[in-house]
Amino acid sequence: MNDFRTTLDDETPRLHVELVPRTCFFSNLRSNLPGKVWQQLRKDCFELAGHRCEICGEDDSRRSLECHEIWSYDDDAHVQSLVGLVALCRNCHRVKHMALARHMGWEYQAEQHFMRVNGWNRTRTMAYLEEVFELFEQRSAHPWQLDVTWLACRGVSVPDVLDRDGCT
Repeated sequence: MNDFRTTLDDETPRLHVELVPRTCFFSNLRSNLPGKVWQQLRKDCFELAGHRCEICGEDDSRRSLECHEIWSYDDDAHVQSLVGLVALCRNCHRVKHMALARHMGWEYQAEQHFMRVNGWNRTRTMAYLEEVFELFEQRSAHPWQLDVTWLACRGVSVPDVLDRDGCT
């Protein structure tokens, strides 16, 4: 499943939640790549985005842009594939990581931002989040193979060992 589509309708929200399976927590490109390499990827991402959040359009005048990894999940083969990077404001990034937002006490702000960006009401939002977290639980029941071919296609050397606790 590459795009999350709610069963409530056939519309993919403009801003959607992306929950990394629990079995792949605590790993990201920033911690696995040399600092200079990550900073260049980040810089390139922000420049391509015109120094604006690629979802809500907030500019980077408050230095709030964050570089978010976009992953695709093959739910049959259990392969997690890096497919790109996106520049996000802090609020959109918190929505992407709603489980972390809940853990850190940012849930209300993240939900409000989600509703505002998508033009959704609370009922629709809660139904969507219930489905997202159900999918998260299903995916968290499996170890995942990691595919970072996207990096290699951009000339980035991938370390032999990644900090993928619980992933294969």
